Amino acid sequence: MTFRHCIFGFWVALVGVLSLPALALDGALFEARQIAKSCKDGGSVSLASFKGRDVLCLSGEIDSVMAQAVTRHLRPAPRHIAVVVDSAGGSVASAINIADRVSAHGFDLIVTGKCYSSCANYLFVAANRKVLLEGADIGWHGSTAPRSFDRYIDIFFAKEKPLGARAREKLRKRYEALKRAQEDFIERYKISEEIYFAHWNAYACATGARTWRNYRGAQGQHVFSVRWRPSLSNMKNRFGIANVVVAVADDYADNFVSVTLDDGARELVNISDRCLFKSRPR
Repeated sequence: MTFRHCIFGFWVALVGVLSLPALALDGALFEARQIAKSCKDGGSVSLASFKGRDVLCLSGEIDSVMAQAVTRHLRPAPRHIAVVVDSAGGSVASAINIADRVSAHGFDLIVTGKCYSSCANYLFVAANRKVLLEGADIGWHGSTAPRSFDRYIDIFFAKEKPLGARAREKLRKRYEALKRAQEDFIERYKISEEIYFAHWNAYACATGARTWRNYRGAQGQHVFSVRWRPSLSNMKNRFGIANVVVAVADDYADNFVSVTLDDGARELVNISDRCLFKSRPR
């Protein structure tokens, strides 16, 4: 064999090795698309199968009804589960219940549409592999268990009439239960709690407002809600959310916050890493 043939053979082998991750990624996406197709319109929860795998199909609001249906649909000894989801979120307790239930057997999550709020907070981060197909969107918008009780009251009950001592005590017990449940979840799945909080200060930084509450839209509107999605790199390296496969990589190259103003208008704000890492979120 000549020297030229040796060099050519070396480069062919090298190119083949370097292309393996890309081939593996393409294979994971192809399989996820096929699994997603196995889900038919069967209500909020249905069970399908694909090549020996159980496929759990979830759609709509995450609530106690969905959690109970998931328990009924799972086999006594389920095969490695794929969960296909399109949900704007819902109940914290129900989402944690579902995440823990399917995690006991190991599961991959395939997002076909949206995965917001409790879907992102709990189902997405608990999955072994998370696959975001074309047109899918992931979004965190905070937590029902912020770092302090006063903050909890400020976010969720500031517009209520003044709360009496009995009402505050009842809310305090609810807050403490939610906070414990979330802290336990974070510990089980080894993620950073900042995924629930980091966007508030980052959004204020990006818009030049003192805090997110001080921001006003073009017509003077107040902020109604904020949902955010970190870059793929930050998901893994800052927040501990690994094994995320995306069909359109460019969609997850940057950090974005989607803002809904109180008149229904929406804005999309790019958050630089400088703003994201500027200060410890509240």
